Amino acid sequence: MASTCGAFVGGNTVAASEYHSNDFDWEDLRAEVEALSNEQQQPKETHSCNGLTTKPWIPDPRSWEKFHARDNATARFYKERRYLLLEFPSLADAAQPQHVLEIGCGCGSSLLPVLKANAAARVTATDLSPTAVRLFCDAAERAGIAADRYTAFPCDAADPEIGKRLLAELCAGLEADSVLLIFTLAALCPEGQHVMLRNAFKALRHGGQLLIRDHGLYDITHLRMTPDRQLGRNLYRRGDGTLCYFFSTQDLASKAEAAGFEAVECKYVCVRLMNRKKQFEMRREYR
Repeated sequence: MASTCGAFVGGNTVAASEYHSNDFDWEDLRAEVEALSNEQQQPKETHSCNGLTTKPWIPDPRSWEKFHARDNATARFYKERRYLLLEFPSLADAAQPQHVLEIGCGCGSSLLPVLKANAAARVTATDLSPTAVRLFCDAAERAGIAADRYTAFPCDAADPEIGKRLLAELCAGLEADSVLLIFTLAALCPEGQHVMLRNAFKALRHGGQLLIRDHGLYDITHLRMTPDRQLGRNLYRRGDGTLCYFFSTQDLASKAEAAGFEAVECKYVCVRLMNRKKQFEMRREYR
């Protein structure tokens, strides 16, 4: 069923509900996949990312910089994620001013809808890639967003030493009301995920909220990964050198709690999308 997102577009435009509604049960998908007994889905030995094991994988930080420089010259590779306003309605609540920090902002596909929907919001955008940060600022300027409503700077938030500097950058120590991690944790190995979650915890004010959307176990992207790309349990390397990890709800909740958070809600979002050109149905599954 389609729904509208008036907070962003004015009342009558169909929102991206295909990324928000639940069309099937994840347990049914899990049972179907596991019944296939496909080697691709069988757990392999988990390898550390610290270079101390027989098959280490240390991601090259230049991979995302190359990705943004090559594929996002106009900052339009990803459509604006307006469905986040449906998933996290507090982002569009203009009743009180709020400060939103996004770690891994990319070209702004998550923050731009927030800035457009909520005139009381100001944002801080960080990304490992300097090109991504520049593209976000360019997109915000083209959208007519006032410059005093956003701050952006490159930052490796998976660096264990970055916590204090990250806090210092947040407008003279003013902590964030919300931290967004939108398809960001999955680009890290488990060790890096823990560091980033700890830094996100440090960046929040007391009582603030962490909002996550990421790749879920048995998503179609997961099922298409070939065994030669698997680096560890649920961890893969894409052809461009970037990583992709697939979360279960238990896995993500336990990692967040280990970083100091209280897991208030952790669920699968299961949606059916139709590739109209190829008439092919895709089952997408997000955390």
